[in-house]
Amino acid sequence: MEARYFEDWKVGDRLETLGRTVGDAEISQFVALGGFFEELFISEQYVAKHSLYPKRFAPGALIFSFTEGLIILSGCIHGVGLALVSVDGMTFKRPLFAGDTMKVLVEVTDTRPTSRGDRGIITFRHIVKNQNGEDVMECTVKRMLKGRNYK
Repeated sequence: MEARYFEDWKVGDRLETLGRTVGDAEISQFVALGGFFEELFISEQYVAKHSLYPKRFAPGALIFSFTEGLIILSGCIHGVGLALVSVDGMTFKRPLFAGDTMKVLVEVTDTRPTSRGDRGIITFRHIVKNQNGEDVMECTVKRMLKGRNYK
C-alpha cells in the first residue's frame, strides 16, 4: 500500500494488515529488553502452577509493539507520519500465545485538520485478532499525519 496523506483518509476507511506469527524467542527477547522480569513471563513452572492460562503468553506491551510494526509494514504511513499523539482505551480480550498469528484491523473513526492546515490528526480504531478470528486487543490511536501541502 502506498502512503496516505491526511487528506486521503476518510471516516469509515478500513485496512487489514498482514498476519504475523509470534515466536517464543521473541517473547523472551522482549521481556529481557523491556525488563518485564515477572514470573508470569519468565518461568514456565510458575505459569503451569499459578497462571490463568495453560502456557506462556506475550505481554500486552509486546502485542501493541507488534501492532505498530504491522501497521508500519502496510506502508500506509511511510513518510507521512509525524507523531503518535495518543493511545486510549487499550483493552486485552484474550492472551496471545507463542505460535499464534495476529493481524490488525484498522478503521478510521475521526479526522481533523490542525490549526496549521498542512497536517491533521487521524483517529484509528485498532482491533488485533488471532488466527481464529478472536479479538485479542483493542485500542484507539491518534496520529498526526502530513497533509499534501506540508511545509
